[in-house]
Amino acid sequence: MRFHPITMLSFFSMLFIMILIYSNPAYIFSLLIFLIVLIIIVKGEKKLKAMIRYGIYNVLIITAINPLLSREGQAVIFQSGRMPVIGRIKITAEALAYGANMGLKLTCFILIFVIFSMMTNKDDTFSFFSKTVHKLTITFSMSSNIIHRLKIEAIRVKEVMEMRGVNFSEKKLRKRIRAYYPLLKVIFISALEGSVDRAEALYSRGYGQYKRTSYTCMNMSFSDYIFQIISLMLLVFFLTGIVNGVGEYQFYPYFQKLYTSDFIWLTVLDFILILTLFYVWGCKRWKFLKYRI
Repeated sequence: MRFHPITMLSFFSMLFIMILIYSNPAYIFSLLIFLIVLIIIVKGEKKLKAMIRYGIYNVLIITAINPLLSREGQAVIFQSGRMPVIGRIKITAEALAYGANMGLKLTCFILIFVIFSMMTNKDDTFSFFSKTVHKLTITFSMSSNIIHRLKIEAIRVKEVMEMRGVNFSEKKLRKRIRAYYPLLKVIFISALEGSVDRAEALYSRGYGQYKRTSYTCMNMSFSDYIFQIISLMLLVFFLTGIVNGVGEYQFYPYFQKLYTSDFIWLTVLDFILILTLFYVWGCKRWKFLKYRI
C-alpha cells in the first residue's frame, strides 16, 4: 500500500514536530508504540527488529552518558568521592530518566524515516520533489549514488592490487598508509572522471535549460485525503495543546507531577493515533477500502 509523497510528508512531519517539541515521556512513549505497531501492520518486521536493536543501543548509551554530564537532580543514586580533574561523580534518577527520554525520542525519529520509506514509492517521491526542488533533488540523488559507486570501485581496485602483491594488512602504520595511498589515488581520479561523465550526460540531455516535464501524473487518492484529515486533526491538537502547555515536563530539579488534564490530552492523542492504525489495517484487510484506494 503506497501513498502520495506529500500526504506522508505532511503526516510524518507533524509527528516529527510533536516528538521534537514534547518532553513528557508518556507522550513520547505513546508515539513510539504507534510507530512500532504501524510498521508491523505494513509488514516491516525485519526492518523493525534491526531498528529496535539500534534504538535500544542508543537509549543505553545516552542514558549512561547523560548522568556523567548532568549532575542536577535531587534523587541521588550514586555519589563517589572527589576524583582528580573530573571531581565527584553524581548519578541522579532525574538524569537517568532524562537520558532515557532523549534516547526514546531519537528512536522515534529513526522509525519515522523507516516507515516513511515503506509507505511511499521511492520513484514517486523523487519525481514529486524533482518538479519543485529539482536542483536539490538531483544533487541528493547523485550524492547518494556516488557513495555506492565509490564503495564498489574501492573493492574492485583493492582486489586488483592484492593480486599484484600489495599487502593491506601490514602491522606497521607507516607501511599500511603507503599501501592504501595508491588505492585512494585511484578512487579520487575515478570520482573526478565520473563527475565529468555525469556533467556531460546532463548537458547533452538539456538538463536545466527548459521547464521539466514528466511522463506520469500523481493524483491524490481516497486514502490520501483521509490521511490529510488525520494530519489536520494532529495539527489542531498540537496547536491547541501548545497554548495549554500540553507535552511539557520538567525532570530537574525533581520529577514533575502528572495531573488529570495531562491524561485527558493524552487520551485524545491516543484516540487519533489508534484511529490511524485502524484505517491502515482496514485498508490492508477490507476489500471495499482497497478498491476506494
